Amino acid sequence: MKTVKILHCADIHIGAAESFLGAAAEKRQFETLLTFEGIVDLCLEKGVQLLAISGDLFDSNRIPTRFVDAVFEKLASAAPLRVVFAAGNHDPLDAESPFLNRTLPSNLTVLSTEDEAVIFEDIGVRVCGRSFASGFLKGEPNFKIPVKADDYINIMVQHGELRSDPGSNYNSITPDFVKNSGMDYIALGHVHKRSEIGRMGNTFFAYCGCPEGQGFDELDRKGVYMGKIGKGVCDLEFVPVSKRQHIHQKIDITDCDGGIAEYISGELRSLYGEGYGENLYKIELVGSISTERDVNLSEIGARLSQELYFVKLKDSTECIIDTEGLAKETSLKGIFVKTMLERTANAPEDERHLYRKALKLGLKAFSGEVKYSED
Repeated sequence: MKTVKILHCADIHIGAAESFLGAAAEKRQFETLLTFEGIVDLCLEKGVQLLAISGDLFDSNRIPTRFVDAVFEKLASAAPLRVVFAAGNHDPLDAESPFLNRTLPSNLTVLSTEDEAVIFEDIGVRVCGRSFASGFLKGEPNFKIPVKADDYINIMVQHGELRSDPGSNYNSITPDFVKNSGMDYIALGHVHKRSEIGRMGNTFFAYCGCPEGQGFDELDRKGVYMGKIGKGVCDLEFVPVSKRQHIHQKIDITDCDGGIAEYISGELRSLYGEGYGENLYKIELVGSISTERDVNLSEIGARLSQELYFVKLKDSTECIIDTEGLAKETSLKGIFVKTMLERTANAPEDERHLYRKALKLGLKAFSGEVKYSED
């Protein structure tokens, strides 16, 4: 059976800056560009015939020209790899689009803002889809160009929201649209979290997600889908390509009897292997510790920053304290503890953690450990 080898990527957002990285933000911008260049190299290495980019290649149409130059040069160098791009809501085909005011690589096809079908005779593929003309695009009930019953493999490249109703401003793609499209595969973009390969009627579809996370709301390994598409055939596999992961990790330090930073490093190494230091971490410390144990986030963060690319810490540990005994003391501390225990007991369940946190901070304050800025 005739098939074509494709690589499906989307939502690269070249030029986006993770501002929370501070001085490292610019370097991280270039890492996203390098990841895209790696995707193109992967196509050449694995014999991919069609690279489908489902929108938001650039984070906006106003990014520095050096990024645009680098992307176009990389694509041009990859000929005869065929590249099809459907502009998304971040890089629409408006007056500022580099896809409209620049000379494009000869192997790059940019789908128009109206339904379009492009045929690549040499590989027997028909590619369909449309681009955003602005930051918003209404969906449509059916693809306006009927797909003929012929031998071409039909692939659609679309940026939009797969949903049950057409009410989205980001190109609603409904189940009926998918089933009636006549496509063998729809390469979707816009959702940054990868989906499994789905099927409606005779049409396979998937979101590949973004190849590089841009924050701690985009966790886990990121990558692309690559493999073969044919009539009734969808043999795609997920290929991780991200240089770094964004990881939100809870670490229980109850059993830590040495340096907390060293303990955290050991836990991360066991979880993520020897390359653990290359990731971006949001670490929440949990567990029970004695009141004598100092959890100084500034110190822990400074030590971890020597080996981790980025780390943000939160202390959610519980203190092991004899609150009942303290509450019986005839002292200001005793009155405070008694009051907080009463308020905790009378508070709604979803608010009790706030009172426990206040009790913990209050006891640290009595020991002179809390500064005004501590949160």
